[in-house]
Amino acid sequence: MFGVEGVHVLAATRRDDGTLVLEVETDQVLAGCVSCGVVAVGHGRRVVRLHDAPCFGRPVLVRWRKRIWRCAEQACPVSTWSEDHAYAARRSKLTARAIAWATDALRHDDTTVSAIARHLGVDWHTAWAAIKTEATRRVSRPERLKGGEDAGGR
Repeated sequence: MFGVEGVHVLAATRRDDGTLVLEVETDQVLAGCVSCGVVAVGHGRRVVRLHDAPCFGRPVLVRWRKRIWRCAEQACPVSTWSEDHAYAARRSKLTARAIAWATDALRHDDTTVSAIARHLGVDWHTAWAAIKTEATRRVSRPERLKGGEDAGGR
């Protein structure tokens, strides 16, 4: 979470179960319509719940106050849309950082998907779907075999 460009922590609390809850939002103040390019108008925010990589040995739940944009052009077929950010893919339950952390943990540590899911505060299926997608993406990169960290199938 910290160090993610354009994402700011508004509040941090701890639930009774020990989960760290972060309230965040982006600093984006200008956007163009995804259809016609007209400068969009802010249309409020919607809270999106995401699980992030563990912090201080605790699961982390992020409440992203995701901005909603509205096209100001009356003739445009697009009315509203949600902001996009590299922090999390659309409809994802995990942040990009949590997915990378989970995939790295399975690759480097003597652990299981069940243990990773428990650390993230999600169920097995949520963890495995994200790990499988990221691992498939990593394995499909041919440059990974040209030396360096991933050489020799490590």
